[in-house]
Amino acid sequence: MRDRRPVPSTLVAELTDVLEWRLTQAAWAGVAEALDELARALPGGDRRRIEEAQDSLAFSGPIRLRTRLGDDPAVPPPEDIRERVNRLIHDLESDDDRDAD
Repeated sequence: MRDRRPVPSTLVAELTDVLEWRLTQAAWAGVAEALDELARALPGGDRRRIEEAQDSLAFSGPIRLRTRLGDDPAVPPPEDIRERVNRLIHDLESDDDRDAD
């Protein structure tokens, strides 16, 4: 049974934060997987799956550790990640506009 409560209000803010993250290329691959989960969960409106995907995204984010000389550099989001995040934000905000009507 699907839970039809609205998408968590924090989701757009968390997606917006992703655009400011600096991660290694390997870490961005984890973010891409979390975005895939989220993109699959949103159309069905399954609140549990959406929250699990949101948690995956949060755990893929930056951690506050010092890096050592020779570590892979942290870089801003690759263009494909930026596009996917912006598309999800747009879709979520469009859904909010339709719900307000």
